[in-house]
Amino acid sequence: MDIKYGNILSAEDYCILRKSVKFYDIPIEQVQRALDKSDYIITASVDGTPVGMARFISDGTQILIMDVIVHPDYQGSGIGRGLMERIREYIESTDYDRMLVNLLTDGSKIGFYEKLGYNKAEGMRLWLKHP
Repeated sequence: MDIKYGNILSAEDYCILRKSVKFYDIPIEQVQRALDKSDYIITASVDGTPVGMARFISDGTQILIMDVIVHPDYQGSGIGRGLMERIREYIESTDYDRMLVNLLTDGSKIGFYEKLGYNKAEGMRLWLKHP
């Protein structure tokens, strides 16, 4: 399998990847705004089709990694690790003196992130839906 990594992701492909892992739907306009405001996007493609992605936003002192997605047909093939390694390489190539990197995950992926050096931490979240 020839995996190509890049930095371009359409809102449509983002929605397809989200749907493949049963994430909730987001209106395409809202998706485009989120992608436009991302500080960094990394994608993994096979035969020109996006099969994985991750992105982050930053305020200059902290980074929040979000939407680490690998299509179920490609999970276990090293794509998730490849995405996360490329994010780390990008962050380390910047001129930040110190950066706190955060991410949210469901309980099933904690072991994956711990193998990459992340520490389990407590956090809180609230999902809001516009009326």
